[in-house]
Amino acid sequence: MRIPIFIKTFLLLLISFSIVFFINIYISYQRFSPMYIEENIESVKTSILNSVNDINNNLDLNETDLKSLSSETEFIRIENNEITDTIGPDYLSESDILDFVINIFDNEETIKEGQLMYHATLVEDVHQINYIYQYEAGDYLIVSTRIQNLQNIDRVLNNINITQSIYILVAITLLSIFISYNISRPIHKINRYAKDISNLNFKNKLNLNRKDEFKDLVSSLNEMTFNLKKTYTDLNEANQKLSSDIDFEKEQEQKKKELIMMINHEIKTPLAVMKGMIEGMIDGVGRYKDKEKYLGELLTQIEAIESITKDLTYSLRLEDKMKTQDITHTNTILKQLKPLKVFASQHQIEIQENLLSSDLMMSEELLSILITNLIKNAVLYSEDKFVKVEGYVDHNHYVLIVKNKGYIPEAEIDKLFNSFYRIKKQHEKTSGSGLGLFIVKQICDLYGYTYKLFNDNGYVTAKIHIQIKI
Repeated sequence: MRIPIFIKTFLLLLISFSIVFFINIYISYQRFSPMYIEENIESVKTSILNSVNDINNNLDLNETDLKSLSSETEFIRIENNEITDTIGPDYLSESDILDFVINIFDNEETIKEGQLMYHATLVEDVHQINYIYQYEAGDYLIVSTRIQNLQNIDRVLNNINITQSIYILVAITLLSIFISYNISRPIHKINRYAKDISNLNFKNKLNLNRKDEFKDLVSSLNEMTFNLKKTYTDLNEANQKLSSDIDFEKEQEQKKKELIMMINHEIKTPLAVMKGMIEGMIDGVGRYKDKEKYLGELLTQIEAIESITKDLTYSLRLEDKMKTQDITHTNTILKQLKPLKVFASQHQIEIQENLLSSDLMMSEELLSILITNLIKNAVLYSEDKFVKVEGYVDHNHYVLIVKNKGYIPEAEIDKLFNSFYRIKKQHEKTSGSGLGLFIVKQICDLYGYTYKLFNDNGYVTAKIHIQIKI
């Protein structure tokens, strides 16, 4: 029979808490009464032993420490078989003293500690504890005390414990329900999400507002979902390619044409603007009479073309910069972060890094290009004031992660690695060349390193696996 995890957790917590509580009550109850008697015996013994020297020096009993116990304890001083001093209630008559002494000496249960002997008996509802301290033959300090049995107190304690048990059991039940719900609720959500993924339904998203191990689990599931979706998509694409090689070749040819057209369009637009501005300044027409002012605008257009041509140059010459045995240290990333932090601060963004030191199998120049494009892209599209850069070693790979707050529609994630593709957003800080992630893809493909870009609980996460030097 299948038992829900909520019920299992609730019963486990309820039974555990209850067992601990009742064991505590039982131990306390069993120990309370004997402890009361034991403490009284120890108190009287201590007072007797602290006072024997004073009594031997003929100090009155009223002038010793015994006076503090005289309300419930009788003290009798006998010297040369005669009573010389007494304090406390009259438990013993003169005729009872001889039987008292004989009873202590002859009783097998009498406890002897040096010159002090004592034993305790329960008579009806009263504990009777008798002591005798022998100075020498015929000289004694006789002590008799009476302690009322704690039956009435026990009954009160039982009533208190029953009432307390009811309230605590209610509290334990509510606490168990709360803890069980807190554990089972995210598990149910994850279970539903996993069922959707098993049915190849990637539409639903998993978001949990937790700060414990569930947060790491959700991140892993989101990454797994991305991998499954990507794999599923790749399989479909592979099947389509296998089914029609002709269509594949046509598609590749069409992409080449589109790339050429995109390059032509991207460069032609700023060139047309530049041409118009220069002609206006030469002819002194309209607003372009102020040449000093609009030369700055012309420089901006030139820089836009320069950025595109620079990225195109990188894109076309990456293979020349790559060698299979290239090794560089993660200090290259830290070095590259210095100018990137200046770039980020111009956009009111702070870069937070947490990078483990390691040797990476990649060209220093290509690693610099890679990290620059990733971070610039994150800065330009971040929806808060922070971009996170992390790096750690996982088996034989160095995992480089760049995160920024935001969300990318699932339909556009794969397109971002295409040349000249940009997401149009109102809050976008500036327009780039559209080649940044395309160059990242090219560098990773050169080395055969895995790369991915996915949404993770409110963040856009770029993750690169780089082989480390072993």
